[in-house]
Amino acid sequence: MADDGAAKPLFVTDSLAAAMLVVAFLAVLFFEFRIGRTHPSSGSARDLRTGVVVGLGLATAYLGGAAVSVLSSKTVISDDAWWYFWAGLTVALVGQALRLRAVHELGASFTFWVQTVPGQRVVDTGLYRRIRHPSYTGALVCAFGFTVAYTNWLSPLTVLALAAAYVVRISYEERVLMEGLGEPYRQYMRRTKRLVPFVL
Repeated sequence: MADDGAAKPLFVTDSLAAAMLVVAFLAVLFFEFRIGRTHPSSGSARDLRTGVVVGLGLATAYLGGAAVSVLSSKTVISDDAWWYFWAGLTVALVGQALRLRAVHELGASFTFWVQTVPGQRVVDTGLYRRIRHPSYTGALVCAFGFTVAYTNWLSPLTVLALAAAYVVRISYEERVLMEGLGEPYRQYMRRTKRLVPFVL
């Protein structure tokens, strides 16, 4: 850390790290935009509220995590900062790949808004064999990776806000799916976990 105690995270002190974070973040936004374009839907007012909650969770993790890393100089990671930076970006890449895979496996049933359509079936293969919401798992892993790359011990804690937002979203989503898909989805819920296989 600096002698004056005002240590700064790697992306503030190194322009290459900053550029890489910006590129990685823009890549995530691009893929999310692409998902939205290829999986259009219309949401209800109630669904909009859960969408806002998730949006706030994402902002807290990505933007709040960066702010925390700058403002909390005492918890900046100075030793082996590049190692944490690369590890974080690698975790973020894995998380985004997991999310994209989950979207692909769900196919036409995936939308940003919670809804069911006539004839929709329960997808219980691939990533969905063990967990019901792998796209959210991927999003959480991706956000965690970014906060690790911010090179501050406190930044990863901001992902808890996103996790709490997904708790709200999942609770609502599963009620809608139970109403729309009926007993097959209830049976699916009994044999799977929400986010982490065999655990949670």
